[in-house]
Amino acid sequence: MKLLGLSPGKIFSGFEESFFNALRNIGDEITHIEVEIPWFKLLCTFSSFYPNKKKWGTRRDLHYHTSIIAFNQKSAFAQRKVEQLQEHADAIYQVGSLWNPVSDKVTIPLFLQVDYTSILSKRRNSEWKRKPGRPEQFWIEQEKILYNTAAKVLTTTENARQSIINDYDIAPEHVVTVGAGVSAPYDKLDPDRKPDYASKKILFVGKGFIGKGLDTILEAFETVRKKIPDAILTVVGPTNFNIHAEGVHYLGRITDKEKVKELYYQHAVFVMPSRFEPLGQVFLEAMSCQLPCIGSTIDAMPEMIKNGDTGYIIEPGDSRQLAEHIITLLSNPDLAQKMGNAGFERLKKYYLWSQVGKRIHDEMSRHIR
Repeated sequence: MKLLGLSPGKIFSGFEESFFNALRNIGDEITHIEVEIPWFKLLCTFSSFYPNKKKWGTRRDLHYHTSIIAFNQKSAFAQRKVEQLQEHADAIYQVGSLWNPVSDKVTIPLFLQVDYTSILSKRRNSEWKRKPGRPEQFWIEQEKILYNTAAKVLTTTENARQSIINDYDIAPEHVVTVGAGVSAPYDKLDPDRKPDYASKKILFVGKGFIGKGLDTILEAFETVRKKIPDAILTVVGPTNFNIHAEGVHYLGRITDKEKVKELYYQHAVFVMPSRFEPLGQVFLEAMSCQLPCIGSTIDAMPEMIKNGDTGYIIEPGDSRQLAEHIITLLSNPDLAQKMGNAGFERLKKYYLWSQVGKRIHDEMSRHIR
């Protein structure tokens, strides 16, 4: 199968390349088109100026990726590219819904890979696609057009699929959950290597603070320390973290994935009770290292974490329940290992890129003549 693979330039942490590689590995040919407009990004950089560098970057990125003019500019760019190259392709495979690549001159089918929707983002009170000057209704309408235009909408989670069906009134048979896989270096599975379940150590890996539930973890950790005085909380990720609580080891941002992988093996439990989570690759990373996971009851987390089997899920912000579950796992290394093993087996069954690539390929093959 010959595909035009459309994606943004790595705003999904390289996630889009994993989808493309999964298809390449089963024999599909992909011409990758990054839908990027340098002159427009430069314009967004100047127009979004703010004295604080980090805030400036955030303002620029939101305008460049989620403004109405961004959607229109990128749609025009993508359509021109598809019109030029479609003669040598069987279909379009697009990761994300930040533009519409289909014009009146496009004759090949579109398959759309989606991990989240604007309505879910609004429901979770996320800032993504929710800035002044970019009406929410515009994105909702454009997403619905894209979902109807696509030959098939392929979702990474059942959570996203249900939103597309229920919130956008799209026929259930038009939307298929194909999942996502665990990416390198975590895809090199070692069933014989085990974490340190007796370590009394908790690991958090995430880029956010309140959104990722780190505030809930810190509050729960105070209770945990009263019961288990030698408990340790390791925090990896947030760059604005400045709390120096007893027993908290703050490592900041670590870009070396192999070093982070080693950290998973040095801990007894992985915790990230997010308030907003389209997928949560870190849970798959933890599962690949046989760690039990604690997440929250929203979005895709209950799909990955089977409550009481591979870990626990809590209501967002429930620090009391979180503390109880952490204490249970730190006090029972055998239970932690049992849950970690169950998560590892679940990962092998559902979350490998070889499986995901085949699901996507099979869905597209049914619609390509």
